[in-house]
Amino acid sequence: MLDGIEYSTESGFAEVSISRTGTLVYRSSGAGKGLVTVQLLDPSGNAQAVLATPGDYFSPTFSPNGNQLALTSGGDIWVYDLKRTTMTRLTSGGGYTSLLWTRDGKEIVCRGNRGMLWLHADRSGQPQPLLQSETLQNPWSFTPDGKRLAFVESSPKTGADIWTVPIESDGGGLRAGTPEVFLQTPFHERAPVFSPDG
Repeated sequence: MLDGIEYSTESGFAEVSISRTGTLVYRSSGAGKGLVTVQLLDPSGNAQAVLATPGDYFSPTFSPNGNQLALTSGGDIWVYDLKRTTMTRLTSGGGYTSLLWTRDGKEIVCRGNRGMLWLHADRSGQPQPLLQSETLQNPWSFTPDGKRLAFVESSPKTGADIWTVPIESDGGGLRAGTPEVFLQTPFHERAPVFSPDG
């Protein structure tokens, strides 16, 4: 379908996201010496540079309404507004990856150094702990109602495992309930995605 998409050699994941309207965004592997550009690909196959200046962009992810793009650069979280063509930095200090928007687009969940964090997408406040863990936790998918999050946790004994956790939002932020294992075997389980009907 498309050549030149950057991917992680460590995990095998492609750096791509698709909006609900059918536009695809990807991290191009063609820019030199580890730096890449971010491109939009419309349903007709036409590519448009969003961030044409090469940089160290990772995890481009559409907001639920398709108007914003969250990504990491230099280990920090940035949000690019596609209509205003502006880039806003949400964090500093680095260490953030694996971005996931909440269903209402008000918060972003991400992997931190010790578990998962959440932060407001409008720059109000600092990243807050969602789940704390000594092992890596990657947020992956929310149910359509936003009340349950599927994530991948790395275990020294069983490798990558799939967990889910109930999520509550009271307007002031996110709170996680008790995590529940969904699939845990001696093999690597990854990329859990809820269906549109939950």
